[in-house]
Amino acid sequence: MAAEVRYATYGSEAYDLDRVVGGNALPEEEAFDVPSQRERINERLNERAGERAKAKEESRVFGIPLLGMVGVVVAVFLMVTVLTGYIQLAQISAETSRVRSSIADLEEKAEMLEIQYEITFNMADVESYAVNILGMARADSAGSAYSGAVMADRAQILAEDETAGIMARLTGFLKSLPEYFG
Repeated sequence: MAAEVRYATYGSEAYDLDRVVGGNALPEEEAFDVPSQRERINERLNERAGERAKAKEESRVFGIPLLGMVGVVVAVFLMVTVLTGYIQLAQISAETSRVRSSIADLEEKAEMLEIQYEITFNMADVESYAVNILGMARADSAGSAYSGAVMADRAQILAEDETAGIMARLTGFLKSLPEYFG
């Protein structure tokens, strides 16, 4: 009968639990104590499983994996950012339409004021007012205008005092200087 060979692993090494050389069992001192070896292996496997469970439990906060929680927080942040962006876009759009309507109203008012200005300062009306009301005359091509005087010109010649001497004339001249420069 062929000897049954069983192996157990511990880390990356494989152990032969029933060493058989040439079909014969090894002497008692060289043979493995199979039940105690199996217990140690199971204990070590249980320790590793406990360590893995502990590490997995540590990475959870309130029963939720830490990475998942971070992902949810980032997703919520991005959604809030997009939502605030849409709100700002709507506000700017409303402001733009309000400004455009205001611009259209102001352009219409500017056009009405320009028409009113042209009516107010109609050159034909200004010329008619100047000629008929103010009595002004239109200049000819040389730039001079002739108008007839309604009243006759009068001139009055004042007689000079021939008896006044040089000193009186000089004093009169000096008195007229402040009037001239003043």
